[in-house]
Amino acid sequence: MPEIKQDIRAATLIVAASDSLNANMADYVCPGAADEVVINLALNALPAQGGRVILLEGQYVLATPIIIPDNDIVLEGQGWGTFLNGNNLLTGNHAVQISTFSNCQVKNLRIRTQAGGGKICHCIFGEDGCNDLLIENIYVEDSDSDAIHIEGTSMNRVNIVNCFIEGADDHGIHITPDAGDQSDSFHIINNHIASCGVDGIHFTTCTGHYHHLIDGNHIQSCVDSGIVCAEHVMECEFVNNYIRANTLDGIRLEVDCDNNLIDNNYCNSNGNYGINVAAASCYENHLKNNKLIGNVLGAVVDMGTYTQLPFIFIPVPNPSTNIGTHPAEQLTDGLEVTSRFNLYVPMEFQELVRSHVIIVPGGTGNLRRRVATDWGQIGSGEIYNTDSGAIAAGQVAVNVNHTEQIDITAALTGVAPIAPADIVGVEFTREGNNVNDTVNAICYLLGLVMEYV
Repeated sequence: MPEIKQDIRAATLIVAASDSLNANMADYVCPGAADEVVINLALNALPAQGGRVILLEGQYVLATPIIIPDNDIVLEGQGWGTFLNGNNLLTGNHAVQISTFSNCQVKNLRIRTQAGGGKICHCIFGEDGCNDLLIENIYVEDSDSDAIHIEGTSMNRVNIVNCFIEGADDHGIHITPDAGDQSDSFHIINNHIASCGVDGIHFTTCTGHYHHLIDGNHIQSCVDSGIVCAEHVMECEFVNNYIRANTLDGIRLEVDCDNNLIDNNYCNSNGNYGINVAAASCYENHLKNNKLIGNVLGAVVDMGTYTQLPFIFIPVPNPSTNIGTHPAEQLTDGLEVTSRFNLYVPMEFQELVRSHVIIVPGGTGNLRRRVATDWGQIGSGEIYNTDSGAIAAGQVAVNVNHTEQIDITAALTGVAPIAPADIVGVEFTREGNNVNDTVNAICYLLGLVMEYV
């Protein structure tokens, strides 16, 4: 039987491990095997209004889970020295489990479950409406599946703060409500996540993930990506994260992820892209101030719709007419008309996402165009026209009275793409006298847009 020094219901109870140095100050002392029995006894001895169970330094060997039994309960260790050893847990059992209860805290503990055991044994498992949950200063040195796993019915205001996660077999932090449920107002802040078997932070398909703050996390060397939003991640902020050396992307938005702010993240040396907006169903995400360097496939890939990126708009320099209130250059049908722009590439430029010439066509059909570019950098030893690019003559489909974007990105990339402080000359020609130009009407050139990171 475990040693129990008192049999009263108190707001704070102290539990010692079998190897704790100060066991004489504890209310409960564990035997060194199946220590969760004693810890659960202490948790259930707390009064109805809640309280704290404090675990002293030492190793607590678990055979089955520690289970938070009520609302308003704190399970707290002394930091790294308080070690929950879950190596012997069976699959489906987790080191610490919280189900349905609100306003609970788990903090200042070191936890592991068996590394590479092929079991599903999360270190911390929350489910089914465990609202206002705080997980703080948790050290996960290995986890057989996810380090921190939140699932089940809808959950609000879960805070995961200042945790150190290394070596989870699956995800570092996995937020996965049931298909018809959602998560809202999670704060995932200042966590260090490394060497996970899948993603550092993963939001799984559900009704929706809303209003989360993902701030200041350091995520590196995961087998898949740093942060993945699988579906319906809405109006969240991903800011100030340092994400490096993951096998796939730094940050990836996959399906129906809308109106998110991705700001001031540092994504370095990831195997695919720094930021990947992977589907047209991702609407109006705002990407700004991110530092994206050394990612193998590039800084950003944007397949989304109305993604907001830093941009430059250069109006037509020598308007020959107007369309409505817009000054424009007239691209006359039946003639070859060439327009030229000077584009300064800003110093904060990292990589071109896309560039377009903006045209309003007077008819519907194929517009015949060609593009040529020259650029050189401002600075000592640089010469004019160091690099150049082109798009060969060809047709693009346009619609009458639409504001059409004619893509000229290919003329600004290649072996030597544009770089900060380049002065780029852009020459756009409509071959209105070519038989393949079937618009059969005047077109109006408004200007040029460059979107970049």
